Amino acid sequence: MFRITLTTELARHIGSQVEIALDDRLIEGILLSASLDLVVVSDSSGYNPGVEVNINTEFINSVRFIQLV
Repeated sequence: MFRITLTTELARHIGSQVEIALDDRLIEGILLSASLDLVVVSDSSGYNPGVEVNINTEFINSVRFIQLV
């Protein structure tokens, strides 16, 4: 049930700047898509900005939407 709620909320924010925490790393970037099993983010951190990162929703610990001022 939690995954359905999570992906429904993420789908409302496609195109937004997002920060997703996993057990071993933090991914920052633009949210490209969200489905029941997979979230895709265009990574803006690290050495390869613009690389699409596929994240299994099972491994997401937290999500934060970044407001650009």
